[in-house]
Amino acid sequence: MRVTIYTRQGCPLCLKGIAIARSVFGEENIELVDVDLDLELMEKYTDRVPVIETEDGRVIAEGIITEATLCEYVIRNT
Repeated sequence: MRVTIYTRQGCPLCLKGIAIARSVFGEENIELVDVDLDLELMEKYTDRVPVIETEDGRVIAEGIITEATLCEYVIRNT
């Protein structure tokens, strides 16, 4: 199960969310995307980061990421 995490540099919520996502999904299943490097992504996600999205584009968590939320998603989708 692969996920994309939309993030930005210097974002404390992003750092916490990335750490939690790594523990749930594993490092090899995460792609990090810095929204500040793409104007379209910045407009879409700037006030929402971190945003964790599935391969099919479904947002499963944003803002304050919790391990419980991500584990619940994994359980429901495996």
